[in-house]
Amino acid sequence: MWTSIDAFQHLAKNEIDALVEAPVLITILVGAADGDIDREERKWTERLLHARTYNNPKELNEFYRVVMEDFWNKVEDHLKRLPAGAEARSEAISKHLAELNPILAKLDASLASDLYHGFIGLATETAKASGGFLRMGAISAAESRWVGLPMIDPIVHRNDEAGAESDES
Repeated sequence: MWTSIDAFQHLAKNEIDALVEAPVLITILVGAADGDIDREERKWTERLLHARTYNNPKELNEFYRVVMEDFWNKVEDHLKRLPAGAEARSEAISKHLAELNPILAKLDASLASDLYHGFIGLATETAKASGGFLRMGAISAAESRWVGLPMIDPIVHRNDEAGAESDES
């Protein structure tokens, strides 16, 4: 099982579950912000998540494999449990996603940054999936409120530690 990945060893099961659940919630938050998740949003989300099962560092490949397992059934299950109205549903999801902040803070900075940027990418691609011409200008006003995932603290990782030290002097 993917919990054997070293990067996640120190997390509690409920914290790991929250990370795995995040792409489901992000898909609902952005894809259903203007009503329902349409066919194009489903197709693009699935393509993006599938690509992430082989196009990432090893830890994230396995993470996204688990995320993809029965993904649309997870989405449907959450939709049944969440408020029916788009605004109330979005607020509930936003509060839930905000709970990722202390979990992400426990991870290696590089891994946390990769997850954060992956979540932002998922939100952006889901929002662009329907509408517009060739997916350009396709983000609705309802989606634009959530696409930057304002409830999750931005995580920027500097690969060049020496550069960071010289910036401070």
